[in-house]
Amino acid sequence: MIPRIPTRVAALGYSEHRFRGYAVFAELTGTSYAALIALAVSGRRPTADETEALDLLAGVTTVADPRIWPLKLARLVASYGGCLAGFAASQLPLEGDRIGPPITVHAATMLVEMHQAVGGRLDDREACRAAARELVAQRRRLVGFGIPFRPADERYVALRAALVARGRTELPFWRLHEILVEVVQSDRGLPPNIGIGTAAMLLDMGHGPHEAAAIVHFINQHVFVANAFEGARDAREELRVLPASTIRYVGAPPRRSPRATVER
Repeated sequence: MIPRIPTRVAALGYSEHRFRGYAVFAELTGTSYAALIALAVSGRRPTADETEALDLLAGVTTVADPRIWPLKLARLVASYGGCLAGFAASQLPLEGDRIGPPITVHAATMLVEMHQAVGGRLDDREACRAAARELVAQRRRLVGFGIPFRPADERYVALRAALVARGRTELPFWRLHEILVEVVQSDRGLPPNIGIGTAAMLLDMGHGPHEAAAIVHFINQHVFVANAFEGARDAREELRVLPASTIRYVGAPPRRSPRATVER
């Protein structure tokens, strides 16, 4: 007997299809793409307020400068003529701990641990600060903090302002994260980046660390698409071939093959 593999994702129909338990044409058509991503990952359809927040997140994380190296990789591979190859290549380096979805996993896990340490004392600011100090003391690296080349992460600033305007900074994980931000800035001198803000926002929606990471990653794919498509369209040779003037060989001098010296 070949075992059945169950799925909760979708079912193909003749006049109507199902996706995560919803009728595609009758219930999902017209839904925000960011909301569809959240539904795809978690199986839960976001509320109207949550959908608005997800759309905000997709907007503020639209940083598509091709000098960012995974995006540069998309253009380089796509320059051989295939935007899909370029897009796929740009995803491969994002499994590491320094960039990509694992950042959100680590940042969200810190906040979950802090939430567990505090228990039901979310309104006890000193208890929250004590939990934050213990967490900071235990970790050499604080994922979600620190910004290269600039004093503040403009994405975090924009996201926080948008959430303040919508009353979402009064939710539990966002409140905890702001206390953690205070402690980290005081003890380590590190400002927050978009990773910790995103983690707090999505935890307040009920998503776990791995769900949050997947949602962030997939609603940000337009920045990769833009670079892959332009890279394939332009097909710049400069991306594929280094000018000879920029290359310097360091090593043994060239040798002539003994066989080449044999008279024929």
